[in-house]
Amino acid sequence: MVYYGTRLFNEGSCLAKSNEQDVLRFLRKFKQIATTGRGVDVVHRRKNLESLISLGLTRKNCIEQILSLSVADYCDGPKADTDRPGEVWTFGKLIGDKEVYIKLKIAQVGETMIAKCLSFHAAEHPLCFPFKNDPTKGGDKK
Repeated sequence: MVYYGTRLFNEGSCLAKSNEQDVLRFLRKFKQIATTGRGVDVVHRRKNLESLISLGLTRKNCIEQILSLSVADYCDGPKADTDRPGEVWTFGKLIGDKEVYIKLKIAQVGETMIAKCLSFHAAEHPLCFPFKNDPTKGGDKK
């Protein structure tokens, strides 16, 4: 058994699909598009909106949480988007006492790159964080 995030997982069950540099590159590009382009498009899904309400967050707070993501918050990806061309990346964050599932994508519409948040809601399953250290040894890798 090993720690990932705040949970114990079987050895090998929480392996990263990307290396830390790839995750960092994605986050830098996503944040650059979000801060110099049209911001972050948070998809208006009932689950996302209900979660914002239950977490006591505004849309602005949600975007602040997204822009504060780090490599340590990485959970999974990239994976092919099942609905549209492109890849999705999954992150997680503890907000209050809730673990939040965050799915991001950089989409392209014509020549325009868009930073999109497809999901922002309470996690339905335990999330694993392959780039976080064992909390008993103190903190995150990044």
